[in-house]
Amino acid sequence: MRTKLSGFSLIEILVVLFVISIMVKLVSVNISTDQFRDTLETEIKHLTRVASFALDEAQLSGRDYGLFVGRTSKENEDVFYYRWSRLSKNGWVKPKIDADAFADGFFDARIRVELELDDSPFSFVDIERLKTPSTPQIIFYSSGETNPGRLLWRLGETGEILYEIEWNIFGKFSSSYDLDDTGKFKR
Repeated sequence: MRTKLSGFSLIEILVVLFVISIMVKLVSVNISTDQFRDTLETEIKHLTRVASFALDEAQLSGRDYGLFVGRTSKENEDVFYYRWSRLSKNGWVKPKIDADAFADGFFDARIRVELELDDSPFSFVDIERLKTPSTPQIIFYSSGETNPGRLLWRLGETGEILYEIEWNIFGKFSSSYDLDDTGKFKR
C-alpha cells in the first residue's frame, strides 16, 4: 500500500519567503523613518531647552548669549548646524560654562532649516567661508528679551515641514509638538 506524502513544494516555500522578506523590509523602513524623526525631535527639544537656559544665564550673568544657525560641509555633505556664543569684550566667543549644553549641533543631511526673524526670511551663510567670527542671528539679551523668530525643519527631498519652533520677544518657545487640534500653537 502506498502512502501519499504531503508537504510544501519548493515554489510555495519560495513565495512565502519572498512575502516575509517584503514585510521585513517595509517594517524596517518604517522603523528607520520613525528613528530619524525621533532623533530630530530630540535634537530640537534639546535646542529649545538650551535656548531657555541661555536666556536665564544671560539674565543671571548680565552677558548676552547668542545662537548662530548656518550651513557647512561635513563629510562632503551640505548640512545645517547651530553654534552657541557669548558676548565678551572681544566680541562673540564660545561660552565658558556648561560646554556640553552649549556644544555645536549638526542636523541630518536630509534636513533643510529655515529661519525667520521678525517675519523676514533669513539667508544662511557657510561659516567656513566667513573670515571673521559670526554674529549670532538669535540673541538672548541680559534684559530677558530676545529677537522674535521662527525656525522650520524641512525634509530636503519633499519640502515637507517636519518641525517648527517659534518664540516671542520674551523667549517663550512654542513648537510643532505643541500644536492643538486645529494646527495652531498652544499658548
